[in-house]
Amino acid sequence: MRNLFFATVLAALAAGCTASSTDAAPEATAQATVNDHCPIMGGDVTSKGGTAEWNGKTIGFCCPGCAPKWEALSDEQKAEKLAAADSAEGDHDHDHS
Repeated sequence: MRNLFFATVLAALAAGCTASSTDAAPEATAQATVNDHCPIMGGDVTSKGGTAEWNGKTIGFCCPGCAPKWEALSDEQKAEKLAAADSAEGDHDHDHS
């Protein structure tokens, strides 16, 4: 039973985002984040996307698959991605690869 649980969790993480940038209006996040757009996929931050703490800041994501990708980045890469997400407007690349 335990192996089934872990297999399900790993499959969900491997699947990545399931939300589309053309989905309904962005949801309010349960916790204030420093970003409105996901630093990984560029989509709107959602409450379902989750958050991560980094350098004393709460970073928001568009979907649960983005948080593990964020954690795998170096601090320099995180800073670059967050800056790019903050400056992005309009059309966002929401590629799930």
